[in-house]
Amino acid sequence: MKYLKTINEFKLNLPKKKWEIISSNPTKQIAGKNLIELVDTAYKSTPLGSFVKSISDVVKSDWLVIDYNETDEIDACIFYREPRSNENWIGKKIQGIGHDGVKESKKIIIEKMIQKLNEDGFWIEASDAMEHVLNKNNCPKVNDLETLKKLFPSSEVKLLDDGSYERTLESGEVVKESVFGKPQFK
Repeated sequence: MKYLKTINEFKLNLPKKKWEIISSNPTKQIAGKNLIELVDTAYKSTPLGSFVKSISDVVKSDWLVIDYNETDEIDACIFYREPRSNENWIGKKIQGIGHDGVKESKKIIIEKMIQKLNEDGFWIEASDAMEHVLNKNNCPKVNDLETLKKLFPSSEVKLLDDGSYERTLESGEVVKESVFGKPQFK
């Protein structure tokens, strides 16, 4: 990836219409404002909104990004993380998406998400609109209780009839979600 210095800031010089991984902290900081805006746009209609609010939030994840139009900014992104030391899965957990609100970027991000969720080791917890989209596109769905218990060993997990589950978070809150993808374990 090349960098192009402008008067007041650094900009990424991404290739057009090609997915790139942003994993270095300096690059995340350069792209941070753009990434925050994309995630804000994608989650503006959701009940909880975006949880990516600052550069420190951006730095916590790795980012798969694309610049597909005439601007020099990222148009769509998927952010994900690797397991923490206390987690027994391997691979990448997708945490969310971002897009510029344009119909084409939404289409591109869903296509890439489906592709990634069909790869071994990629997975996501989804609810609401994302859960509906992934179900509609026949993404692999984890609906066996033993796998869910392995993913969430410190949570009480209850499998529901539709293949989704309820689990209790450390805060005591109960969430209803589904896991899509192909999680793998150590």
